Amino acid sequence: MKAQPTEPGRVVVSTQGHDAGRWHVIVDVLDGRYVLICDGEARKLARPKKKQVKHLRALPLTFPVRGKGASGGPIADSDIRAALRAARNAYETRTGSAPTRARPEKDKEEGALVQK
Repeated sequence: MKAQPTEPGRVVVSTQGHDAGRWHVIVDVLDGRYVLICDGEARKLARPKKKQVKHLRALPLTFPVRGKGASGGPIADSDIRAALRAARNAYETRTGSAPTRARPEKDKEEGALVQK
């Protein structure tokens, strides 16, 4: 039985949806089925994403999402981004690889608009 991400501050990787493969942190637990997640970039603390627990993979990493941030004020999106970056680096160093995306990224066409 795999561990379910049910605590605020738990680092998770999305396994389903358009954000598959992205690292997030749980901000709040709504019930046994749904949590609110953010990453400080696409999903900020002001508007966290509601996501089903079954669509997340919990990692053995946590950090505080309430209290004071590095700037001395309340936790900000920049604190979340920095903590997720550090958590990802620590995880990759410890395991030798990062969790892979559930779906491959679409190739983006480069240089479609060239200005001279």
